[in-house]
Amino acid sequence: EDDEGEDEERIPDAAEQELLRLEFTSRMYQSFLEGQDGDFDYSQVDENPDLDDLELLSRDLEDRYFDEEEPSQAPVLQ
Repeated sequence: EDDEGEDEERIPDAAEQELLRLEFTSRMYQSFLEGQDGDFDYSQVDENPDLDDLELLSRDLEDRYFDEEEPSQAPVLQ
């Protein structure tokens, strides 16, 4: 009698289903971000300048400009 119960598949409750859904979604996002999605052409995203964060690029260029500038004495204000 007890062996029959082991053959039946256990159905998770709503809370467990939500947890499993969140875990699955998280793993899929992580797999995509790590470039492991073999069905996706990542070059369409990587090489598309329309998808670049222009604010971040501008900040990086500004930082690079000031990093390369030679330090000098500030003029004395009177």
